[in-house]
Amino acid sequence: MPRVAALVALFLAVAANAQTIVWNKYDPMAVRTNRTADVSLEAQTTGAVSGMRLDYANGGSLALTQNSPGHWVASVPAAKVLDGYAADDVNHNFVGFIRLLASDGSTISSYNSFIQVLDDRVPSITIRTLGGNARATTRILNLFRPALDADHVQGAAQQFYGYYHDDYDFLQVVFVEPSYPANRYHFAVRNDIDGIGETKFNSAPAYGSAGKLQGITVYPVDFFFDAGETAFSHELGHQWVLFLKNSALLPGPHWPPSTMAHGVMGFNIPGSSVGGDFPYDVTAVTPTTARITDAPVTNEFSDFDLYLMGLLPASAVKPGIIVQGSACSGCVLPSSTITINDVIAVNGPRVPDAVAAPKFFDVAVVVISRDRLLTDDEMAILEYFAARGEATTTLPFTSGFGRGTTKPFYLATRGLGHVDLRLEHPPRRRSVRH
Repeated sequence: MPRVAALVALFLAVAANAQTIVWNKYDPMAVRTNRTADVSLEAQTTGAVSGMRLDYANGGSLALTQNSPGHWVASVPAAKVLDGYAADDVNHNFVGFIRLLASDGSTISSYNSFIQVLDDRVPSITIRTLGGNARATTRILNLFRPALDADHVQGAAQQFYGYYHDDYDFLQVVFVEPSYPANRYHFAVRNDIDGIGETKFNSAPAYGSAGKLQGITVYPVDFFFDAGETAFSHELGHQWVLFLKNSALLPGPHWPPSTMAHGVMGFNIPGSSVGGDFPYDVTAVTPTTARITDAPVTNEFSDFDLYLMGLLPASAVKPGIIVQGSACSGCVLPSSTITINDVIAVNGPRVPDAVAAPKFFDVAVVVISRDRLLTDDEMAILEYFAARGEATTTLPFTSGFGRGTTKPFYLATRGLGHVDLRLEHPPRRRSVRH
């Protein structure tokens, strides 16, 4: 599930509206900083939409033309898609707000619109043309799948194994040309771990894997894919977190307001299964109360997260503090303590434990395009964002309107976990882990 609830609003219309965007795209979806040619904007809507307008971020607007039922098009000047771009935008630029309009010209719903930008940080790459409408870089497989929709994850996974061996723990499936306005999400296809609260099952063969594949993360929106960003680690964390059956931790899939929620996995926003940041320290005042103070989220996994992921032994997990009520800076709230022994008493010990559990994870990125194979520049920007996932130092990032410094998976796991996003791995890596 998404980590930050605000991400829902970055691209989605208000849920109550029947009039929504089914898909949209910029063509190309990535532009160079010196581009002068217009960029095509297309969208497909559903419901009674009388008009569509792009309100530029820095002033002005552009009306889209409806050329068939629910299908809207426009040519956006390069100067407008690049307007305001700077290095600290980290290869994303906010173009403006896409407005769906009623017959009286009022706004029905709004969508934030970003384009990806190639600057001098994006290196040149080698691209291989494969059979069957596919291209590949070191870390990206692009599958041209005409007439698909956003439900084609299983078919794309099966097609992936026609090109690569069953050597990958996780797949990242990214939709481009077009994208579909929905939040990224992760789902497990296999669990063979005891003690994390999840039942054992193996659906990997249905996705083309003989059993190696553990889970899949889906990015319906192309500009949210950045393997170096915390959201990548958060979604991967959902392979193991949070299925625990302790009553104090229900309903999941994120933590309740607590010391655990201060990390990567966040907390359940009340009334939903959506995850949000918990920017507070929680400190015990008495055995049954705790003080809440403002503190930036750590962008690291908590002790409990790392235990469930098989990266930290039970003996190293510090007790957690859960608070009741709405967090507020400086307030003292009722609280309770949970220990790793409480978790083990209800869910059993983790097997395999932190000694035997894998620490290296192979991740493959499959990019699905409905309308055409991706251009060299589009492949280059996705390769760039995939490679960031292997970084071992902090990185600048932008995600929607969020920006700052992020800790890639290695740092988020405190140096205990590693991801390799290369599509071809040295044999020694596989032999060590098998």
